[in-house]
Amino acid sequence: MSLRYAILGYLSTGPGTGYDLSRQFDSGLGWFWSARHSQIYPELKRLADAGLVDRHDAVAGEVFDKYVYSITEKGRAELQQWAAAPPTYPPNRDSERLRLIFSDDDPLALRPHLEAHLKHFRERRERLQQTWSSMQAGDHDRVRARIEAGSRERAEITLKLRELAYTGDIARAELEITWALAALEWLDSLGR
Repeated sequence: MSLRYAILGYLSTGPGTGYDLSRQFDSGLGWFWSARHSQIYPELKRLADAGLVDRHDAVAGEVFDKYVYSITEKGRAELQQWAAAPPTYPPNRDSERLRLIFSDDDPLALRPHLEAHLKHFRERRERLQQTWSSMQAGDHDRVRARIEAGSRERAEITLKLRELAYTGDIARAELEITWALAALEWLDSLGR
């Protein structure tokens, strides 16, 4: 259900195409919610059918039409209602920790797994830091557009909320890095 709100949130900054959204889910929004192209377009249709977004034809070439979507007032109201609601959490599915629980026959076989985990979170932390830095510098187009569309007070709030989201995820990545390093150190101590 959060795909609906990720799309509404993106469109609350300004209009966009399905392609724009796909690119955003591959980068900015993808840090917090992932979606495939095959999920985005049907959801856009559902949002349009529900009156939460408007769909407009735009010409992209001689034989290709594209649709540009923009959020409606009804869509803004639903987005705000969702944003104000208490968080919900999906059931926990952590294959990382599950593997550990059942690796007691050969814990040393976990080394490549833990090294990959460490590499993944180091790279994630780096990309998150780069994205957050671009927002702080005013180089992130969508965030800059959102800031320019609002008041000075709203601009401060916009940046602070992104700071909380990105620094929170950076801290989560750092926690995973620390955890993986400790696990690898423990493996080294086995000395087998």
